[in-house]
Amino acid sequence: MTGVGRLLALSSAAFGVFGLWAGCSAVLLADLTRALGLSPGPLGIALFTGAAASMAAMGTLGWTADALGRRTFLVAAMGAFGLGIAGLTLAGGFAALVGVFVVLYSATGLYDVGINAAAVDLERVSDRRLMSFLHALYAVGAVFGALGAGALLSAGVGFRLVYLTVLVPLAAVAVGVALTRFPNPGGGHAEVPPEAVEEGAAAGRWGLYGNAPLLLVAAIAGLGFVSEGVMETWSGIYLRDTLGLGALLGGSGVAVFFGAMALGRFGTGWAVTRLGNRRVLVGAGVLAACGMALALVTTLPTLVIGGFLLVGLAISGMAPLAQSAAGDLFPKRAGAAVSVVITFGSGGGLLATPLVGGVAELTGLRAALGLVVLAGLAVFVLSLRLREKGGGQAG
Repeated sequence: MTGVGRLLALSSAAFGVFGLWAGCSAVLLADLTRALGLSPGPLGIALFTGAAASMAAMGTLGWTADALGRRTFLVAAMGAFGLGIAGLTLAGGFAALVGVFVVLYSATGLYDVGINAAAVDLERVSDRRLMSFLHALYAVGAVFGALGAGALLSAGVGFRLVYLTVLVPLAAVAVGVALTRFPNPGGGHAEVPPEAVEEGAAAGRWGLYGNAPLLLVAAIAGLGFVSEGVMETWSGIYLRDTLGLGALLGGSGVAVFFGAMALGRFGTGWAVTRLGNRRVLVGAGVLAACGMALALVTTLPTLVIGGFLLVGLAISGMAPLAQSAAGDLFPKRAGAAVSVVITFGSGGGLLATPLVGGVAELTGLRAALGLVVLAGLAVFVLSLRLREKGGGQAG
């Protein structure tokens, strides 16, 4: 079995590259839509298609992270991920963009499942809580991606070429994964088959979709993913198009959001240890709603970016805590359990982004971003129904 230190380094790089892509994409989406002449409505339709493809891919193929093994699953997902990024540089119209989004969003969804399932395995073999740390590295990567994209655009580099820069670190991580032997999901000497039955759970991989504790975790995570997905997709467009900020300042605003998420995730473990999941999530819901409200009631850049900072801090711990809790519920089927949380959670976030586009087409983007305020309030209400489990994990 590969040493824990090497697995931690590889997982850190995998999360960091995923964040690098997210930050870069958040800034470049405004340039892509301008180049293709798309308003928020058609962009929302393209995003919806990609979101639907991602949910279908995660729901039907997420379990293969256990059946195929982490290495095979991740190498395949990263190959498709790279093809999707390359496709963005060639898309010349709406139809082509939809096709690229189907490939790209399906691949990123599966990549998300794979790296989180591997992180659950790493937590098991190291006996350490690492999920929040790894998700913090995702946010750190996103800060560098947003700042780097803004700087390159300001220097006159074409946005399509900026997309291609992400392929270099992605390829490096893919080589690392291909050369690594991962621990088995069940902790034994063989991979756990997808039909394995977890004690107390329904048989078969589809049985997890009826598990009430897991669905409660997924629902709360989903609201966090809604806010995260909307901010990742639309914050750059809001700053650069609605408020008219330049590429460097707009990219910096996106970076502030991701930086706040990084700080929040580094501090999540400390907060949960002292307050528990329930109190942390209740407070996070209120803070997210207030932060987004602040960002939307003014056009002053400093206050808008300050609101983005509060939103980033608030939603930072929702996804990692939920996915770690899913792994605790089904340690021998972490890939399948994580795929349920990400399918409902991330899928909900992906579907929220085109919804914002549709509403923005009718009412303007400022009003449409009020969805983040509603999501924060919903997290507050649902988190009041959470029960604490030993060690601060949701039950």
